[in-house]
Amino acid sequence: MMGMSAERKPSPSQPPGVVEPAGLEASTGYLLARVGSDSRRLWAHTLLEEDLTPHHYSALIALDQRGAMSQRQLSHLVGIDPRNAVPVIDQLQTRGLLARNPDLTDRRRNAVTLTETGRRLLTRLRHAAEDAQERLLTPLTTTERRSLHALLTKLFAAGGAVQ
Repeated sequence: MMGMSAERKPSPSQPPGVVEPAGLEASTGYLLARVGSDSRRLWAHTLLEEDLTPHHYSALIALDQRGAMSQRQLSHLVGIDPRNAVPVIDQLQTRGLLARNPDLTDRRRNAVTLTETGRRLLTRLRHAAEDAQERLLTPLTTTERRSLHALLTKLFAAGGAVQ
């Protein structure tokens, strides 16, 4: 019978004392999932420092890219159930990151817009995202980063074939 050290391997991304089962690094899917998990964890920590969730960030990005829209359009665009979008929008409005104004085309609705404070926060978050990405990709050369990005882009574009 093999000893514990031969069966399991420490992972640099795991907390001390937590080890990966040996051989998992042979699975590309597992490695993609683990690196993706590490990336999400870095990003979630960055958002948490700003007291934001991924839904908050998605709403801010959508408004920055698309401009004013109804709450329903925003919730649909970022993949949030419209009932769950209201608290997200309320929280962002309370912080002064977005504003609700009467929709000029339909007085029964509000149009949600990004405020200047929201734009400044997005600028900070973009810099933080670049820093997090840099920490994640530090072991790779510039050429390796380009190759990784190209390969991931190819896989992403073919995502529909995975279903």
